Amino acid sequence: MYIQLSELKTNPAKYFNLAKTCEVIVTRHGQRLGRIVSEENAAKLERLNAFDELMQIVKTTPSVPDNTVYDADVEERLKERGLL
Repeated sequence: MYIQLSELKTNPAKYFNLAKTCEVIVTRHGQRLGRIVSEENAAKLERLNAFDELMQIVKTTPSVPDNTVYDADVEERLKERGLL
């Protein structure tokens, strides 16, 4: 739903209550200024965005093999065999 900024100024409670059921987009001179959304919907959107960001990190982060940790015993055995 689109409303003019002047309408929002005259009766803000009406539009905040309306935002519980739908998004209210505020305009001035035909240009979008912002939107009013319910806290519940905003929280859902934030959780979805956080999950999407987490999944993107998981998909793009290369896995690290377990044998990358320094182990002095392994190094000593490799030296004994002449592999280091």
